[in-house]
Amino acid sequence: MTIAEKLYLCRKARGYSQEAMAETLGVSRQTVSKWETGETLPEIGKLRPLAEAFGVTTDWLLNDDEGYPYAPPRAEAASVQALPIREKKSFFSRPYAWIPGAVGIIYGVFLGVGVIPFFIAVRGAYRDIPDPPAMLKGILLVPVVIWIVALVLISLGIWMLVKYKKAQKE
Repeated sequence: MTIAEKLYLCRKARGYSQEAMAETLGVSRQTVSKWETGETLPEIGKLRPLAEAFGVTTDWLLNDDEGYPYAPPRAEAASVQALPIREKKSFFSRPYAWIPGAVGIIYGVFLGVGVIPFFIAVRGAYRDIPDPPAMLKGILLVPVVIWIVALVLISLGIWMLVKYKKAQKE
């Protein structure tokens, strides 16, 4: 029996999903899948946590001899523990999650204020020309679009800061 087969059987016997195993071991679900299909092998640093999670020895996991049983050997009841599943934290519960919101607000304000001179210059040129070309009329849309982008950035920044404050209270 290969290590891939043993990992699959042990995981199924314990009732763990690939996602739960991956989260506990700090790897991706695809990594666990590759281990179980034999595409890759677990790195050395993951063997001990795997063995502890399944209540088996690392020797049993690594040995492909036919003499070994097809089911994992029984471990003492004291050493068998439920696989700890880490609680998923939202992005907003992280300590520096307020930074993108603040940057969005600041960038939006500077963007909105910074386009004012451009708008004034284009508007002045628009007034001075008796029959302005269509291109000049189209240029007037540029500051309007930039202001809309600035408002969106400010709104998203405020939303992110509110979510951050709510996550910190919980």
